[in-house]
Amino acid sequence: MLTYIVEDDPVAAYLAELMIRKEQFCSEVQSYVNGQRAFDSLKEANETGGALPDVILLDLNMPLMDGWDFLDAFDSLAIAKDVCVFVVTSSIRPDDIEKTTHYKHVRGFFSKPIDEKALKRMQHLLEVPNN
Repeated sequence: MLTYIVEDDPVAAYLAELMIRKEQFCSEVQSYVNGQRAFDSLKEANETGGALPDVILLDLNMPLMDGWDFLDAFDSLAIAKDVCVFVVTSSIRPDDIEKTTHYKHVRGFFSKPIDEKALKRMQHLLEVPNN
């Protein structure tokens, strides 16, 4: 299973990857410092038949392309694979939480930093069919 970490804070990205590896959440991790780089990689993989992520851990507040812009661009891609997005952010604004429910790929909203409990919740959400 491939997971993208889209996070501009290098410490937060490192800690997320460390926790993912410790809990054996997935077999491969790719990190991106902003939404634009992640989107470009996703788009290229989709167009060339490359490896698409199973999960994207997405921060909302980033330079160049923030999480909202990424989600808008991502929803415009025709991807045959079911890619699950978990928003992982320091924002606790209720309107941010509510806004994520309008994106078909978003399966959950988590506060930074992710921990063992959050990863177990993500794993559970991956096992539940997305309606």
